[in-house]
Amino acid sequence: MREHVLFFHVGCMLLLSSNCAVRAIADDEVVTVRLSSGAELTAPMLRRNDNGIVLDLGSEIISIPGSQVVDVSSATDQAALTAAKENQHDIFSTGKLKPSTVAKLVDTFGDAVVTVTTPIGMGSGFLISDRGHFITNYHVIEETLEITVTAFQKTRSGYERKSLKKVKILAINPLRDLALLQIDAAELEGLDLPHVVISQSDAKSGEMVFAIGNPLGLERSITQGIVSSVTRTLSHLRFIQTDAAVNPGNSGGPLLNLRGEVVGVVCSGYAMFDGLAFGIPSADLIEFLRHRDAYLFDESQPQNGIKYLPPPFRSENP
Repeated sequence: MREHVLFFHVGCMLLLSSNCAVRAIADDEVVTVRLSSGAELTAPMLRRNDNGIVLDLGSEIISIPGSQVVDVSSATDQAALTAAKENQHDIFSTGKLKPSTVAKLVDTFGDAVVTVTTPIGMGSGFLISDRGHFITNYHVIEETLEITVTAFQKTRSGYERKSLKKVKILAINPLRDLALLQIDAAELEGLDLPHVVISQSDAKSGEMVFAIGNPLGLERSITQGIVSSVTRTLSHLRFIQTDAAVNPGNSGGPLLNLRGEVVGVVCSGYAMFDGLAFGIPSADLIEFLRHRDAYLFDESQPQNGIKYLPPPFRSENP
């Protein structure tokens, strides 16, 4: 993690007056701050006084004026209200988890992220069950049946790479760029890998999120940002827009909120621009999983599903 630096926002200045009454906060206390704009920030609280609140966002430290703060909920004081509520749905889980720091959430769910490799490229994926079911983008496994998954198992001496080659495609939705696959049970013997929890609530603009993936083959990379928009429409499909750094290789990885819930599936970014990336909303992922029978994969037709053919060519000279 980078050394913290002071970051100044317009209308959001760090208050350092020695005359202000300051309440000391434990380093690991996490709070959710609701702003007058409707946005919410969940992060460790460094300081709070009558003038505002100071939060540690990991990559920067910000101070929010008291006039912009509507409510501050302490994860420590309200542990009973924010306890994990996980609902199991055959091969995936949904729920509302307890707020935490990015470092703790990565430690809890980071091992659920895997590398997906094919003869034509590499991407990311994430486990949704303890039976080896995982999600990735359709374009990551498009036009191939030869798929290798690399998982990372935590041991006493550190992490070990596990190459898993018995992988089956269960369902695909080319239009929504989603694919459901499963690792063979024999490959999972001896492995203890976590699975993610999918959010049933829509992400909110301004909400802090982070992505875990393998950009350019740099495995288990973590990037953080905010939700820039939840109503971005591309090719008549809705996407989450985020400024979290996304590069080739991140495709298929999870986009998580500060509760550790998957709010989106990373699917694309712009190589020529920084801070412009997109994810498939969790609502669409849940819809795909609940109705996966409509998208069952057929090995005899690897590209089955919805396809749009190019229009007939018309010569300029009849």
